[in-house]
Amino acid sequence: MENNLEFIDIKIDSGVCTITMNRVEKRNAINSQFVVELCSAWDIVDNDDEIRVAVLKSADTSVFSAGADLKELIPLFRNEIDPQNKFDELIQDINYSRKFVRKDKVRTKPLIGVASGYCLAGGFELLLCCDFRLIEENTIVGYPESTIGLLPVWGGISRIGQVVSRAKALEILLDSKNISVHELKNLGVVNDVFQLKNIDNIQQEYIDKILNSTPKAVELLMKNIDKVQTVDINESFLLEEEMFRDLI
Repeated sequence: MENNLEFIDIKIDSGVCTITMNRVEKRNAINSQFVVELCSAWDIVDNDDEIRVAVLKSADTSVFSAGADLKELIPLFRNEIDPQNKFDELIQDINYSRKFVRKDKVRTKPLIGVASGYCLAGGFELLLCCDFRLIEENTIVGYPESTIGLLPVWGGISRIGQVVSRAKALEILLDSKNISVHELKNLGVVNDVFQLKNIDNIQQEYIDKILNSTPKAVELLMKNIDKVQTVDINESFLLEEEMFRDLI
C-alpha cells in the first residue's frame, strides 16, 4: 500500500495491517510528526473493514523506540523558549496521540506490539498501548524519565498501575535500571518473551489467534474486556450475557 508518511510504513495483507516505525537513524525517537503519523496509521486500520488485526514493529530489530525526541524538549529545559507555549504544544500532541497511545474511543481491532533492541520511556509506553505485547529476550526496556525530571504521559503510569501492585509499579516507574523482560512476563505486563530468530513465528502465532476467531467475537471482546475488569462480578455476568446475545 502506498502512503505519504515519512516515519511510518504501512502494509496490508490478508486482513493484517503491519505498521512499521522507520525512523531508525534516530532510534525511532517520537516527535510531533511521528505522533501524527502513528495516528494516521491507526485511522487506516480503524476505517478499513478488511483489516482484522494490526502489528506495530520497527524496521530495525536493534531498536523498537528509544522514546521521545529530546531535541523537542531540550530548548524548554534550557529556557530558550517560552515554557507556557511549549507546554501547550506538548499537551496538544498528547491529546492528539489519544487516537493511538491513549485511545480516545474503544479499540475494536487488536494491536500486536513486537519489540526488540531498545524499548525505553515513550517507546515502552508504545508497547504497553498494544493489546498483545511480545518482547525479545535481550530487549533493553525501562522508564528512565524520572532521572531527567519527567514522567510517562502516554498511559505508561496507568497501564503499569492496572497490572501490578502499587509497590511494584512505583519500583518500575522510578528505577532507571533496565527491567527484566522475564519479570515483565511473570507480572503479566507482556504476553511473551521470544528469541530474535523466532520473531516472525511468534508474531504469526498471535495473528493466527485473532484470525482464527470470528470477527464478531473479537469485536465484542475488545469492546467489553476493560469493562468486565472494572465492575463487580454480578455486572460482569450481565455483560457476558449481553455479548452472548449479540453473537446469536
